[in-house]
Amino acid sequence: MKIISRKYVFTSIIILLAALIVLISSSCCIDLSKFSKSGGKSITFGENQEQADKNDLGTQSESRKVDYSIIKKELSEASDYRISKEEEEIFFSSLEKIYPEEKYILVRDYLDKYKILYPCGYYTLLKVTQEPDINGGGYGWFIITNSTKEYYSVEEIEEEMKKLLEEDANDSTEDVQDFDGSISVPDFYEEYGSDLKMILHELTHGGSRAFRFLFVDDLKDRSWETHYSYMIGNLLIFMEKEKMFFSKYEIFSDIKNPDHNDKLYHDPNKTFVIEGEEHKPGDIDFSAILDEINAYTVSAKHDIATEEFMPLKNSCNTRYGLLKQLSYLELYLKRCNEKYPEDWQYLTEHKGMAFLIMKLWYESLKIEAVIKDDPRFSKDSGPVAEFVYDPSNYGIIEMFFKESEILEHKNKDFKDIDAEFDNITVYDINDS
Repeated sequence: MKIISRKYVFTSIIILLAALIVLISSSCCIDLSKFSKSGGKSITFGENQEQADKNDLGTQSESRKVDYSIIKKELSEASDYRISKEEEEIFFSSLEKIYPEEKYILVRDYLDKYKILYPCGYYTLLKVTQEPDINGGGYGWFIITNSTKEYYSVEEIEEEMKKLLEEDANDSTEDVQDFDGSISVPDFYEEYGSDLKMILHELTHGGSRAFRFLFVDDLKDRSWETHYSYMIGNLLIFMEKEKMFFSKYEIFSDIKNPDHNDKLYHDPNKTFVIEGEEHKPGDIDFSAILDEINAYTVSAKHDIATEEFMPLKNSCNTRYGLLKQLSYLELYLKRCNEKYPEDWQYLTEHKGMAFLIMKLWYESLKIEAVIKDDPRFSKDSGPVAEFVYDPSNYGIIEMFFKESEILEHKNKDFKDIDAEFDNITVYDINDS
């Protein structure tokens, strides 16, 4: 039986459109929630259809021009990511408790392929979930993405849709047969890939902080609030927090016409509710920006590794999200240089921190350059790309690298500088 999913709440119009597609394309698995997402293609009728078809062909043509062979070969390298049979047994035994049986079969099939396509991502998923209790470790993100959806068979959806069609005297079977199906219909791989991208992003955060005790024994008794730490591939980068830098929320005043993303990450007046009480976020310095750059780079790598599952008509803002975080780092360093000279001096003299910034920056630019010409992953990214690469903004990065004299170490990796810099410790997770 095929599995399709949908959000709990959607309009009857969306249901109707889904029915039309089901009736002409029953071999596909459909995520009805995709039809209401801003990243999806809009439906066009009548005079506009010809132009829409041309636009779709243009998008498909541009997507096919991108050669991912070199970067995908790099992402599929598995030698640094050692996983035991026991770890896999714990992981899949836990997922079996989370997913319905039919969906678990599909999930297992996806992850078996994912292990080959993106072993680093697979490694992160397993290492940050090494808790036999599904309520512990990082399993919460699997539970959240699964619990927000209901799953139906194609037959159940068809039956519901036919009832709606019968109620509309203007609809007929012929109308259904003539519908051109111009919406991009996602199959399970596309949908679950989207879920897994979010899970991997959040587990990258978790592996950097709250859950790193699962795989670095030396840090089990260390509060993550007393230091900076970042999970980067099979490494855990650790630095003592010797001082608190100025709040990252200060850069909000430097952002002209802030969008939703800006407000989400940097609006100092943003509030959230815990147990019925409203709270404002506490002061957080730029270490959180570095954490996001790392996680967004991982998300982009996930998209590249699994791009074969992504329809040519797809449109998402992977590049936009990554570039946004780079723009925040530029704004933060610019404010640091202009208003906080002591912080600036500390950062340029802290070789470990400067090296981390440099490695994260250039790795993210490498990945951004790969996807920038693929319309599937570059939605809404033009303006923020112009901002990041504008010399007046990019120049602060160049200034930081020059004053820190860190570029001479550009071709080294974290293990090379572990013994060289006394203010950074590098843990190989494989050895823990």
